Amino acid sequence: MGCLTQRIELNYIIPAIRKKLIENLEREGLKDSEIAQRLDVTKAAISQYKHKKRGKEIRFPKEIEKVIEKAARAIKKNKNPTHEIIKIINQIKSSRYICVICKECKK
Repeated sequence: MGCLTQRIELNYIIPAIRKKLIENLEREGLKDSEIAQRLDVTKAAISQYKHKKRGKEIRFPKEIEKVIEKAARAIKKNKNPTHEIIKIINQIKSSRYICVICKECKK
């Protein structure tokens, strides 16, 4: 069976991106309640990401990490988190890193 990118995005990439965004927003000085509000998730979800109950640990290449950091700064300035996450996913797709993630998720 081939890799269904939508399933990989939904189950692995988006949660991993959110986890990284939370880490970055925390470094930017935001509290959990502010992060939850900006990412449009619950405080309980933030806690689950922070305590590794959500979001598989994916090692993103440095260029993707930089895109995530930039997105976190934009989200801190009240940019739409969905649009920022889509930008990150598009960068992952264009770099073909999604193929690496797909192989990792099958393990």
